[in-house]
Amino acid sequence: MRSITIFIILITAACIGGSAASQSPFRGVYFNPLVKPETPDFPWLCFYPEYRPQIQTTLKELVSATGINLIDIFVCIAYSLKKPSQAPQEGQPLTEWANIAYLDGVAAFIDDCHDAGLSVELDLASNMWIPYSVDPGHQIGNSGYWPKPDETPWNESALWYREMIEYIEGRTKHPEAIALWCMMGNYELGAAEPCLWDRDDNPAITTNTERFVKQVWPVFRAAGKRPKAPPIMLPIFSNTAYWMQKTPQMRLSAFHNLKKWIIDDLAMPPDYWVMTTYPFCDPAPDGFSYLKEIVNILGSENAARIISTDLKGPGHDDVRDCIISIQDRPGPEILQWHFQKCAHYGFAGWWIWAYQDTPSAHSGLRDTTGKWKPDLVDAIKQQKF
Repeated sequence: MRSITIFIILITAACIGGSAASQSPFRGVYFNPLVKPETPDFPWLCFYPEYRPQIQTTLKELVSATGINLIDIFVCIAYSLKKPSQAPQEGQPLTEWANIAYLDGVAAFIDDCHDAGLSVELDLASNMWIPYSVDPGHQIGNSGYWPKPDETPWNESALWYREMIEYIEGRTKHPEAIALWCMMGNYELGAAEPCLWDRDDNPAITTNTERFVKQVWPVFRAAGKRPKAPPIMLPIFSNTAYWMQKTPQMRLSAFHNLKKWIIDDLAMPPDYWVMTTYPFCDPAPDGFSYLKEIVNILGSENAARIISTDLKGPGHDDVRDCIISIQDRPGPEILQWHFQKCAHYGFAGWWIWAYQDTPSAHSGLRDTTGKWKPDLVDAIKQQKF
């Protein structure tokens, strides 16, 4: 009986937690190596064979220095297309529209993460979430470097998500290293959280986002074999006059909406819930305990499926324009707050933003020259024990 019980436990861990390297709790970081310091946003995955030896070394250094077990990256639709402005169409073979070299680079990166003892969260970012006509002036497709959505963008996006998942899972030697796929993308910003929150300024954005989720999530969830997460949910802590008039529940409308759409309406639960997290929000300066309420919204029975991500901490300038302040707080204290809250609520884990500084952002564990920040590294490494 004991051997049967152990077997069941191991099978369950493999199904939920990914490879042995990624057993919960996840301890991760968004991976943004500065392979070309003069070009901070250089898309290194598009040229992976050239930079692979450098990245392999970096991954091993990262594990050795911090003890993390998870890497987060974005896989963007613009890079995955032969013509970044041309979306795939139903009936087209993948080889006709896809940048196969980019997809093969992603698969090779997953294998390199596996070899370094890491699992990977892959955030698939399609900008085609709402029809072009809903907000034509703010579509990133206007740039010509991302596809321009038509009036039924959920069709092309569903196809793209499915094909990405199935090709990459089939191409990598170690699909078990994929901790989860996350359904991401923003019509205005590209690689960012979608607008899941209520948009009083343009209600059609929310209405069409709901339609997108209900059309695409069933396809996304069924693709491939690895765990799936719906979009990263964003709590709104803005201190603008508009948001200061809103209730805490309104600031959490992304959580209410997404839970309703995929659980109450579709009855299609995810393997994981993923959320952006701000420090000192539980309780926040307004006296409301936001993390506690998020657990209530998603269900306390699902706390072990929540991954706290994009941890806002030292170097995050966007925290300045919100009701939460980190002024004069040392970096390790901020990170410790996040880690303690994850443990308190029993979350599946966390990942922080980011691996490395850039000339314009200083939230990394390493500076732009590659020097580690010892106080932050020590705070993270302590979580391994």
